[in-house]
Amino acid sequence: MPKLEKLPNLRALELHQKAFIGKKLVCSAQGFPKLESLSLKDLSQLEEWKVDEGAMPCLQRLQIESCRGLKKLPDGLKFITTLQQLKIEKMPKAFKERVEEGGEDFDKVRHVPSITFKAVCDD
Repeated sequence: MPKLEKLPNLRALELHQKAFIGKKLVCSAQGFPKLESLSLKDLSQLEEWKVDEGAMPCLQRLQIESCRGLKKLPDGLKFITTLQQLKIEKMPKAFKERVEEGGEDFDKVRHVPSITFKAVCDD
């Protein structure tokens, strides 16, 4: 991630399956300066995601799918005021409950106009 987040013109990033192997994903301050779209899909080992204030200042679309080890959204999402769309698919019911209105993580994404959930799992 340290090398990817320094790419000055990267606008879309899809981390699917084995594209990222690790328990913790970190997006540093000033990282991904022009990133508009991020997709995290089937990252089976991912447990924690950290987003520093100032990271991904242009992010508009975020998709989280089948990252069942991820327990919560990163606090830093509340600083990404450009985020327009959050899609959560094939995630555990407990994750959905944290993100939806009234949940522990809702304050982090309350500014996002479109939040959708699809195919929520029981585990």
